[in-house]
Amino acid sequence: MSYVIKTTSDGLIYIKASFVTNVKKPNALEGAKVLGKPLVINANHIGFLSFNVEGHVTYFMASGFEISMNVLYEEAEEAFNCAKGNIEKIVR
Repeated sequence: MSYVIKTTSDGLIYIKASFVTNVKKPNALEGAKVLGKPLVINANHIGFLSFNVEGHVTYFMASGFEISMNVLYEEAEEAFNCAKGNIEKIVR
């Protein structure tokens, strides 16, 4: 089954690569690149969910990385809550 965002009972969030708009660490030279594979995020490493300065829905990670996505805020929030609750679900 196709998905855009899905969660696992292990607290992970999978985001389809084509819906990730940006993965960056502001004020740093290093970055990360998504090469067609799903981006896997541990929900326990997410500091908070909000919008970045460009207006994209963004997971702000405890490590300082920002993971921006082309999804609705409600979908990202549902994925975050399901992953934190160890609920396996396809959000979209």
